[in-house]
Amino acid sequence: MNDLTQRFETMAALIDEASVLLDAQSKVVAANAKALDLLGSHIIGFPLDRFLRHPDFAEAVRAAHQEDRLTTLDYTRMDQVRRAFSLRLARFDDAHVILLLLDGTMGLSVDRIRSDFVANVSHELRSPLTALLGFIETLQDGAVEEPDSRAHFLSIMEDEATRMQRLIDDLLSLSRVEAEEHRTPDEAVALQPLFEELVSVMKRAAEKSNKTIAIDIVPELKGAELQVQGARDELRQVFENLVENAIRYGRPGSEIVLRIGVGRLAGGQMREDLLRVQVVNQGDTIAPEHLARLTERFYRIDKGRSRQMGGTGLGLAIVKHIVNRHRGRLRITSEGGETTVSVTLQRFN
Repeated sequence: MNDLTQRFETMAALIDEASVLLDAQSKVVAANAKALDLLGSHIIGFPLDRFLRHPDFAEAVRAAHQEDRLTTLDYTRMDQVRRAFSLRLARFDDAHVILLLLDGTMGLSVDRIRSDFVANVSHELRSPLTALLGFIETLQDGAVEEPDSRAHFLSIMEDEATRMQRLIDDLLSLSRVEAEEHRTPDEAVALQPLFEELVSVMKRAAEKSNKTIAIDIVPELKGAELQVQGARDELRQVFENLVENAIRYGRPGSEIVLRIGVGRLAGGQMREDLLRVQVVNQGDTIAPEHLARLTERFYRIDKGRSRQMGGTGLGLAIVKHIVNRHRGRLRITSEGGETTVSVTLQRFN
């Protein structure tokens, strides 16, 4: 190893980014492991602009070499996925330039997620708002004289306003949970009284859609202290949301079961320090391609049906973030007309 290569490798190790050493003609003299993984081991000895296409790359190398000036370029690369980099070029010595490739893909993904989220919120609010404005204009023009028709219009307006209110409430809930997600709650939450309270509150809604709700504690936990570590209000929100979904989409005449059992790891191994709560309902089987996306914001299997039933498309996203904050595990399965949402939580010591 010559002195030049040794100095480059020492600097590259300190920086811990994809680094390439170039001569004044952009030929690759040396590269660290990260750069070789990204660009390929075949780049050594060849001009880098054969493998890294950018219209301003040659000028950036010249400026770094001749003017001793730090030069920055934005560079997007398509491999299996789109990746974004910031290229930083600076003089290494009188005959060489060092190039750093700083991976900005995560920032690009976050920006895209944020942009998609804003677009989805705007879309979700536009429909009820357009309906409200249309009905208001109709009423102001005096086009609806009959009291029955006016009452019908006002009822629809109330439904649309309620829909917007639900969406705003869920957006605020999601924002609060995300802000606190790095803090693990540590109070003792007794599950049985929480579920009894939940069943009492939601019993009427279930009966309206011809369903019943039952609590089932597995035999090995009968008489045990069923406490988990968490935040009571947030856990209530989780299971209230799951039961609401079961009421909305379950088959009429079916029973919704809140089952408390011993926690299990992903491989099926039982863990006495964990409790698993399952919300089980009977209805349409959810196809595998939908299961993995159910916790995405605004993802709906049947958009029209979900909106008609009062869903905002944010409920399971909120559930996922609350479970994450509790360092728990969320799993959804659906087979043979039975859908089960399992939430595994740490028992309180």
